Amino acid sequence: MTIGQKGTRKNRLSIVTLLLSVLVGMMLALPFRVIQEERLKPLPSESRQELLNRMSKINEENNQLRLELAQTRDRANTLEEALLERDEVSEELAESRTMYRILAGLDPVQGPGIRLTLNENESEPPPGSPVRNYIIHQQDLLNIVNEMWLAGAEAIGVSSSGRTERLIVDSSIRCVGSLIDVNNTAMTPPFDIFAIGNPENLYNSLTMHGGVLEGLEFFDISYEISSLENIQLPAYGGSTLLEYARPLEEE
Repeated sequence: MTIGQKGTRKNRLSIVTLLLSVLVGMMLALPFRVIQEERLKPLPSESRQELLNRMSKINEENNQLRLELAQTRDRANTLEEALLERDEVSEELAESRTMYRILAGLDPVQGPGIRLTLNENESEPPPGSPVRNYIIHQQDLLNIVNEMWLAGAEAIGVSSSGRTERLIVDSSIRCVGSLIDVNNTAMTPPFDIFAIGNPENLYNSLTMHGGVLEGLEFFDISYEISSLENIQLPAYGGSTLLEYARPLEEE
């Protein structure tokens, strides 16, 4: 095959892949944006149960959108695999594609790592002590996740009540009333935070003196760390459409 033929096939593959990406983005950006706007509205004065009911309804709508997103991604992946099989693609390019899909959170992953379980003490705090000091906040989860990334974690997921959310660059962790919202999913303690990477490095980074877990013990927030030989994490379930960022054009 001549260089011209190679270039033509590469260009055709790139154009078709780009069109698929734009199509998927257009199909999926609006529904998830609507839910995000709903989450950002100020919460009225309401009881915890009312808040839970409200969040449950939004989660049901979100879950349906996630299902539609997963089905669309499956169709796009099928078309992409067909293009890769039809065109001659080097082994190096195929490996790079797999690596970047993992980094982007588009594919489920597995590997060794750790599980960190966080839970609150259900007993009453000491007299005169603010209750808020004895509950898990968004900043606690953010500090832990950041420490895991710094320790070499290659994939992270947060789990609560049987649902696991994969974290990527577009992920969010924030307080919504008395709940913690992870990727537009309401979560409550206990939390399981899974990190795929070198188990020893991850454990040492979390338990070092003056580290992210040391302060939590003072407020009766318990934790347990387990080393696991094989952790399985799902793909990221949200939209990955980029609206503004574009590749830098060379002059």
